[in-house]
Amino acid sequence: MKRRIPVLSLIFAGLAVAATTMLPAQVKPIPVTVDEKPVESEETQVMMQAKLSHAHKVLEGLVTQDFTMIEEAAVALSRISLTPPPDLTKAGDKTNKQVYEHFRMEFARLAGQLEGHARRKELAATAYVQQNLTATCIACHDYIRDYP
Repeated sequence: MKRRIPVLSLIFAGLAVAATTMLPAQVKPIPVTVDEKPVESEETQVMMQAKLSHAHKVLEGLVTQDFTMIEEAAVALSRISLTPPPDLTKAGDKTNKQVYEHFRMEFARLAGQLEGHARRKELAATAYVQQNLTATCIACHDYIRDYP
């Protein structure tokens, strides 16, 4: 009897290989702009790199079905989301702050869901939430970069 490998596992394996080929030296700080001026405080860069590192651990945990790794990374992501980057809290535009706060709260909500699904060892649900978490990051960075 042949053992069948779920398609989801193959997809995550491919993503893991792609992620591991990107060396940390190749990762560039994510630029955040406010009023067309680059704002890249060291504290914000450290926060964004920490989010990226924990997101990588979530992906690694999904690929290896290490739910403890996923849960720990989700807890760390939740903690990081409690404090907004100082660059955005100093920005004068109220709308920008409100939109960022929406993204931050959505990130925190999804990180909490990720933690719960990992605790219950629900692979498909955990993978789904991880995708939504990543989409939220992309949408937030897209908004911050393109905000008029």
